[in-house]
Amino acid sequence: MQRALYDPVDPRLLGSLEPELQFRVNGEVYRFGDDRTLHRFMDDPVLWCGLLRDPVSGSRFLPSARSPWVYFVGGPYYFASDSTRDRFLDDPGRYEVKRAL
Repeated sequence: MQRALYDPVDPRLLGSLEPELQFRVNGEVYRFGDDRTLHRFMDDPVLWCGLLRDPVSGSRFLPSARSPWVYFVGGPYYFASDSTRDRFLDDPGRYEVKRAL
């Protein structure tokens, strides 16, 4: 996997607590200092998010463009396998990760 030419995170900017500058991946909240970096992240979260926890199996994995995923309650959920994605879809409320913004 090739990283983009520059990292979307500007270390001079603090991540905002404002809901409009936050985005969820697998229920985890990512905070951004400006709209530009937020949208760059949202365009390809797999490129920037790093290790994730599969909400069904609990295993940690590095998602790729081929990772199974679904959009649920405000953001994408990525899975380590098709089988854990399918289990999630059978009862998403059971596996949803809830974090306060």
